[in-house]
Amino acid sequence: MPAFQVSKSIEINKSQNEIIDHLSNFQNWPLWSPWIIMEKDCSITYSGNMGEIGSGYQWDGKLIGSGGMKLEQKADSRLAMSLNFIKPFKSEAEVEFKVEPKNDACIVTWVMNSSMPWFLFFMTKMMQQLIGMDYIRGLKMLKSLLETGIVNSELKLQGNKSVPAQKYVALASSATLDQLSEVMADDFGKLKELIDQQKIEPNGVPFTLYESMDMATTHSEIKNCIPVANAEDLPAPFVLEELPAFEGYSVTHTGEYQFMGNAWAYAMFTARNSKTKVKKKPNGLEIYHSDPMTTEPKDLVSEVVLFRR
Repeated sequence: MPAFQVSKSIEINKSQNEIIDHLSNFQNWPLWSPWIIMEKDCSITYSGNMGEIGSGYQWDGKLIGSGGMKLEQKADSRLAMSLNFIKPFKSEAEVEFKVEPKNDACIVTWVMNSSMPWFLFFMTKMMQQLIGMDYIRGLKMLKSLLETGIVNSELKLQGNKSVPAQKYVALASSATLDQLSEVMADDFGKLKELIDQQKIEPNGVPFTLYESMDMATTHSEIKNCIPVANAEDLPAPFVLEELPAFEGYSVTHTGEYQFMGNAWAYAMFTARNSKTKVKKKPNGLEIYHSDPMTTEPKDLVSEVVLFRR
């Protein structure tokens, strides 16, 4: 069967013992799991003494499927687990966490070794990329939970919606996932300066148009946009364009922007589950309903809207 490996890392400002103890207790996992956050009411059961070899947990959901995980090995700097998927298809995997000290923090690496059923060999690369994105989301939430005690990320499905045509002033940019926040902040700062200088009146909330994303590299082509009624004589590289009216599929996110990947994943999971067909290009919009200059990060309201076909 076609084999693949996923490996993602993050730095967490906690001791090795604290991280190992947290990860080996499966009752902590629903608080940061990149899958359970999309279906918090899924059925979860636990077995054995948490933190000890042989303990495990099982989940069963309509959206995220079903399966189970069992702790096989535990050491000061490493955990090994077996993973068994039942739905949407049967497969097995080996999961490992490596926790390596770095100054007063630790580098946590989440690794999966698995394979696809032979009849799904053509999905191997895509599955590797999707799980990689899930691991990035999960590690960000794990870091937040361990360092602050909370994950500020709440999801709400809005479903189908009609989006009216909208003119906008924009800057086009390219960025990887790690660069997005910095690039967006820079672009929107420049757009605000332009609007103030030219006395252009915005007539809507800012948004980002994701024109494409490479899941393997997390590299995106985006346009950061501010809606306007009209604008003239814009200096390069600013452009005035119009987004045609379209039928979309929407999820709202309340919380820190670093967790917006949860909204994208939830939108894609629920669209697929409801058999809603969405476009691959452009990917969709991120709409920013709150001003980060006046709103606490935990209260920021944003929206992901996929383009329906």
